[in-house]
Amino acid sequence: MTLHADGPPATGPASATPPSAVPRAPGAWGHADGLELLGPVEGSGLRSESHLVRRADGQTIQVSRLVQIVLDEVRPDRSAEEVAARVSDAYGRRLTAEGLVHLVETKLEPLGLLTPVGGGAGEEPPAPPPRARPLLSLSLRGVLLPERAVGAVSGVLRPLYWPPTVVAVVLAALAVDLLLVIGPAEPGRALAQVLAAPALLLALWAVLTVAGLVHELGHATACRYGGARPGAIGFGVYLLFPAFYTDVTDSYRLSRAGRLRVDLGGLYFNLLCVLVLGPLYWVTGQGLFLIALVVMHLQMLEQLVPAVRLDGYYVLADLTGVPDLFARVGPVLRSLRPGTPVDPRVAELRPRARRIVVAWVLVVTPLLLVGAGWLLWNLPAIVAQNLLALRAQVEELLGAAAAGELATVLLTLVAIVLLVLPLLGVAVLLWRLLEMLAALLARMGVRLVHAPRHVSKEPPMTDLQDRTGPPPSAGDFTDELMLPAAVPVPTIGWRRAVYRATGSTVNLGPGPRERHQMEVAERLRAPVTGSRRIVVMSRKGGVGKTTMTFALGSTFAALRGDRVIAVDANPDAGNLAHRVSRPNRLTITDVLGGLDEIHTYAQLRGYTSQAAESRLEVLASDDDPRIGMALDREDYHQLIGLLDRFYNLIVLDTGTGILDSANQGLLAEADQVVLVARPGIDGGRAAALTLDWLDEHEHADLVRSAVVVINAVRPGVGAPLEPIVDHFERRCQRVVTVPWDPALETGGQTRLSALREATREGLVEVAAAVADGFVGGRGSR
Repeated sequence: MTLHADGPPATGPASATPPSAVPRAPGAWGHADGLELLGPVEGSGLRSESHLVRRADGQTIQVSRLVQIVLDEVRPDRSAEEVAARVSDAYGRRLTAEGLVHLVETKLEPLGLLTPVGGGAGEEPPAPPPRARPLLSLSLRGVLLPERAVGAVSGVLRPLYWPPTVVAVVLAALAVDLLLVIGPAEPGRALAQVLAAPALLLALWAVLTVAGLVHELGHATACRYGGARPGAIGFGVYLLFPAFYTDVTDSYRLSRAGRLRVDLGGLYFNLLCVLVLGPLYWVTGQGLFLIALVVMHLQMLEQLVPAVRLDGYYVLADLTGVPDLFARVGPVLRSLRPGTPVDPRVAELRPRARRIVVAWVLVVTPLLLVGAGWLLWNLPAIVAQNLLALRAQVEELLGAAAAGELATVLLTLVAIVLLVLPLLGVAVLLWRLLEMLAALLARMGVRLVHAPRHVSKEPPMTDLQDRTGPPPSAGDFTDELMLPAAVPVPTIGWRRAVYRATGSTVNLGPGPRERHQMEVAERLRAPVTGSRRIVVMSRKGGVGKTTMTFALGSTFAALRGDRVIAVDANPDAGNLAHRVSRPNRLTITDVLGGLDEIHTYAQLRGYTSQAAESRLEVLASDDDPRIGMALDREDYHQLIGLLDRFYNLIVLDTGTGILDSANQGLLAEADQVVLVARPGIDGGRAAALTLDWLDEHEHADLVRSAVVVINAVRPGVGAPLEPIVDHFERRCQRVVTVPWDPALETGGQTRLSALREATREGLVEVAAAVADGFVGGRGSR
C-alpha cells in the first residue's frame, strides 16, 4: 500500500534568510523551522485555488490562496501592518493588521506554520502542532528501508518507467496471463502440493513478501521518475492485517498525471513479478509459483478497491483532485439531510468532483458501517479463535523444535507473528475508536445532568477564603456570579428526542443546524445606536427588490424589538404598500405636506400601514408616478430626518433609475446598501455596474459594506453561481443567496409564514448579514 499524508504539500525552503540574520520588527513572525512551500495543487477538484505546505515533521497541509500569500509575505523584519498591506495588494482584497494577527494567532501558529519572533526569554514553548490521525490509517509502523536507501534503489530502477518499456512490460504480462489461462496450468494440484509441504508454504510466504516489497518499490520509483523525493519503505498494521507502506507524500508536488503514475506504480511493478513467476512455473513445474501468481492477482484487484486507503483510493482521489476523501464523508452526509445548508467542505468542490465524491460517500459509507458492525459483533469470537490458533501454533513450534524440523519451526514462527499482529491491530483500532468517540462527545458538548443527591454538611472554610480581592457589594448579585452557566438544550431533531426520552438526563446540546440558527439569530439582534438607514436597490427591474424590502423589514420587525419602517421611495409608483392587507391611503406626499403638524409617533402612525404578522410599518408612495417623480433630493432628506426621530431601522425601497435626484439623495442618506440581483450573467452584470457607479461617485464605503442578495435561486437552473458569488465577495461585505419561492412570485400580499423554510432561513441570513454592519460605520448616530 502507499502512504500519503492526510493533508496536502511546495518547492524548497520557505525562507532563505534565518530569522537571527535580520532585524526583527515588533509583532512579526517567521516561518517555522523546516517549513516547505510546495506550490499550488495541480488538477485540484476545489473551486478556489489551493496550495500545499509541509512541516518539518512531514505533515502536509492544504491551505487557501490567502494563507499562501501570507506565508509568502511574512518575514521577521516585517511588521503586521507591512505584511497586511502586501497581502492586500497581492490578494486584491483588504486585509487589516488586526485580521492578519487573528489569522496567524488562531490558525497558522497552532498549525505550526508560523512562529513569533523577538519574544521574551521567559515565554513558554508553543504546543506541538496537531497531526492527522485518521481511523483508517496504518498503525504500529516500522522502517525497512530508510529514505536514502529508497532514493538510491529508485534511482537505479527509474528507466523502467520509460514509456516504451512500460508498454512492453504490460503487453508481456498480458501474454503470460493469457498463456496461463489457456495452458495446462492446474491450480488445484499446485495448491495441494504447497499445502503438503511446510517448506513450500514458507517459500510461498517469502515469495509473496518479496512481491509486496517490489510493489512498494514501484511506488517509490514512480515518485522518483516524476521528479519528487520518495521517503522510507516500512511495515505496519492496516486495520487488522500486516502491510507494507511507502512514504510518497512528496508526490503531491507532481501533476495529476505524475500522481496517478505513483498511485499505479505498485501494480506496474507487480506485472514485473508476473514476468518472473510465470516463466519460473513453466521451467520448474513448481506449484508454489502458480499459487503465488494467483494470490498476487487477487491482491492487485484488492488494491484497486477505493473503499479503504489502498491504491484505488488514491487513484480516485487524484482523478477527482480531492486528496482527503474520508475527510469529506461527514460534510457530505450532513449536506444531504433535508433542510440543511450545504457544508462549506462540500460547496468548495467543483461540480464534477462533487458528484464523484458524493457518489463515493453513498457507496462506501454503508459498506464500512456494515463491515465495522460485523467486526464489532464478531470481535469476541475472532479474538477467541485467534488465541486458540496462537496456542496451537506455539505447541506446534515446541514440537517441531524438539524434532529438529527447521522448516516447520520457521513456518510456525511466521504464523505466530501473523496471528499476533491482528490482535495488536484490534487493540489499536479500539483505542482509536474510543479517542474519536471521546473527541466527538466533547465537540457535541455532551453533559450528563444529575440532580444533587445530598447537601454537604461540612462547614465553609472561611479562614482559607481569598480576601485579597475587592470587598463584597450588591454588584456581586449578577446572573453570571450567582447562577450556574446555562446549558443549551436542543429544541429540534433527534437530539431533542434523546433529551426528552432520558428525562432530561442526557443533553447532547443543539446540533450543527440549530447552533447555526442560534448564531444567526444572535447576529441579527446586534444593537443599533439611534437609527439606521438601509437602502435596497437594483438597476434592473423584476429582480424582487420590493419583495426583498418587505421581507427584510418584516424579518427585522418580527425578530427584533426595534421600531422598523419600510418606505416606498420608488418615484415610479411603487407597490410596496400593497404587500400588506390594508394599505393606508395616505402617502409620502401627505407626510411631507404635514411635516409641521407631526410631533409624536402616534401622529406619524396615522400615515402608515402595518403588516399583521411582523408588525412592520409601511409608508406608501403615490400611485401617480408624476407626483412621485416630482419629489426631489431635499424632500427625501426632510422625510428621513423625520423618520429618524421615531424609528430604529428605516428600510428604503428605491427605483431603478440611479441617476435621478431622489435616488441620489437616498444614497447620500444611506448607512448601508442591500443590492438585489437575479442569478445569471445579466443579473450579475447589472449589479456589478451598480457597484462600479457607486465607486465612481464617492460611495466606495457603501460598496465595501454592501450586502448582495442573489434572489430566486433555483438549483441547476441558469449560469453557475460560484463565479458570481466570488466576484461580489471580493467587493462587498457579504453575499447571500435566497432560493426561489412561489409565494414571492405573486406580487400580492406577502406573509412570511407562507414561505418555505429554506426561504425564511435565507431571509434571516440576509437580515443577519445587514446587522453585521450595525457596529461602527457612518450610520451609528
